[in-house]
Amino acid sequence: MEKVLSCYQMVTDVLARLIIGVAAVIIGLDVLLLFAESVGRYILGSSRAFMEEFPRLLVPFVVFPMMGVLLKMGRHISVDVLPDRLNPKQQTMLKILVYGIILAVAVELLIAGAAAVGHFKMMGLMSITEWTFPMWWVYLTFPLGFALLIIFVLEMLLRECWRLYTIVREEGGPDGKGVAP
Repeated sequence: MEKVLSCYQMVTDVLARLIIGVAAVIIGLDVLLLFAESVGRYILGSSRAFMEEFPRLLVPFVVFPMMGVLLKMGRHISVDVLPDRLNPKQQTMLKILVYGIILAVAVELLIAGAAAVGHFKMMGLMSITEWTFPMWWVYLTFPLGFALLIIFVLEMLLRECWRLYTIVREEGGPDGKGVAP
């Protein structure tokens, strides 16, 4: 099981680096577009509309895919009062509960997001920006982000379940009499 978790962690590490790289490029593009728009308005008195529209439309391409990465890195907002007062076994059980809830909610939101994308695609809505494109492209980040969150939270959930198994095994099993090999 250690080898499987190790391989899964290597895959999610590469995926996290890739997502961070894409997010960095998008943020850089947003900053560049907004800067160019400001310079254009200052020097020329006007700028292209897409320079203002695209940064707003690109935000979901950063936010949703980064959910799982931030969870994996421990960068999500959290309250750490209770975990600090628990022993390692209780901390692990609490993490399993939290990751289980996150997984259940992520699956539900993935399903809802896929349905929403299908609905917007069926409606054929187009953006009202300078360069038009189907609006479902923007909404596609919602199910994509939750699918990525599921990948990351599964790794964390499996790791904590394995940790609980090893803790119980070291303690001598749930009944205190040891675990049969």
